[in-house]
Amino acid sequence: MLGDSLLVSSSTLFCQALAAATSLLLRFALSPAQMGVWQALKLFLGYANYANLGISKGATRELSVALGRGDGASAYRGLNLAFTVNTLSSLVYAAALAAWGLSLAISSGRLWTNPWALGLLALAIFVVIQRHVTFLITILRCRQQFALTARLSLIEALLTLALVGAATWLAGLNGLYGGTLAVLLASWFYLRQRGGCSLAWAWNFPEIRRLIGLGGPILLSGAAATLFQSLDKLMILASMSDREYQLGCYSLALLVGGQLFGFANMLSIVMGPRYSELFGRCGRRTEVARLAARASELQAAALALPSGLALVAVAPLLGRLLPDYRPGVAPAMWLIPGAVAMGLSLPANQYLVAVYRERSVLASLLAACGLAALANHLALTAGHGLVGVALATSFAYLVYLVLMLAISLWPELSAPERRRYLGSLAVALIPTWSVALLVHLIWPAAGWRSSLLKALAVTAAWALTASYGWLHGGWKQAWRQGGRS
Repeated sequence: MLGDSLLVSSSTLFCQALAAATSLLLRFALSPAQMGVWQALKLFLGYANYANLGISKGATRELSVALGRGDGASAYRGLNLAFTVNTLSSLVYAAALAAWGLSLAISSGRLWTNPWALGLLALAIFVVIQRHVTFLITILRCRQQFALTARLSLIEALLTLALVGAATWLAGLNGLYGGTLAVLLASWFYLRQRGGCSLAWAWNFPEIRRLIGLGGPILLSGAAATLFQSLDKLMILASMSDREYQLGCYSLALLVGGQLFGFANMLSIVMGPRYSELFGRCGRRTEVARLAARASELQAAALALPSGLALVAVAPLLGRLLPDYRPGVAPAMWLIPGAVAMGLSLPANQYLVAVYRERSVLASLLAACGLAALANHLALTAGHGLVGVALATSFAYLVYLVLMLAISLWPELSAPERRRYLGSLAVALIPTWSVALLVHLIWPAAGWRSSLLKALAVTAAWALTASYGWLHGGWKQAWRQGGRS
């Protein structure tokens, strides 16, 4: 398990670096309006994951259980059913996207020069291939073939940087569509050659209905989480007249926030399985909650440095590197605390899943979605623009963190443990963020030299607090406890 965790974490970190480089290259090659179109199309592509009503998740969950009891043959029948429903549902979704794209092309009288029409037609092809690739990857993870999925992630990241970057630089949005299709086809071919999983058409309506019943709740939670984290983009698209340009500028904030959340998610992959194992071993929620609380402390310490550096250096330098996207710098600064809050909510989320309280996660996400929609609507109608969207989104993320803690860890921790939890998060975050805010106010210049000096000051503050927590705050013991668990 430790080897798998190190492999997944190291490959994910490398892929994040490549993804960041790709994101910068795309923004050099595309205007903010073009980037806004691509951001919107990616939303529609992500929603395709929920077209199969959860049968894929139900079938792969059955596979994990069947492999545990040594009866994988029966589970593969369910995978064939899921493959059939997955393919048919993705074709229906693709047909709807293609019809939409064709209607836009007909109404505008142009296809190749209409980014929305051509993009929707390209998306119709992407959906079918991506759904198949994603399903095969999920099966491989259930079979614990992490080395294969890690290699695929690296190949995809390298191809995306090389092919998609070059195609976009040469042909703009049309090149981006072509490069993305090439990467998806390469992933599909790789899995067909190396995945070792042969799926066939099958149909059994009672069994399909049962698998949808198993995967439906998991799917709903995933759909709610996706909606929650895309509401700011949807509100920009729905409420602003120059929606493509505004969303393109806001993509700078999404780039920074997405990298921070991805880093937090990478850390959670290491600890997540341990919560289920600990609960299965001892059967006591309190023990799992204590471990999750300690993991949150370590996660806060790890997030403090990149978030502090993002505040003083990354966001301002991106504004200098990408002057056309400069309206997205201020929203990026306000979105950083929200991204950290979403990262800190992951241990609480994983705790609830480990102790079989998935419905509590869904209820919290639905409540947070309503709050985020209302806050974004108020910010936009009041004329606060992208900064208002970022503020409203960060506020909703912070409320979601508090809500998750209130229904998960907080009831299980004693009063001293609660004080320790809050104190540890304060020690991990407040000194680093205070220094970041101080040097930003004292030295507002955004040049390379000033950004380097501010980054060094933030790093020094983080190193002092992290060293204190490691030596005197029990973080060293918590890390060892997590390894033993």
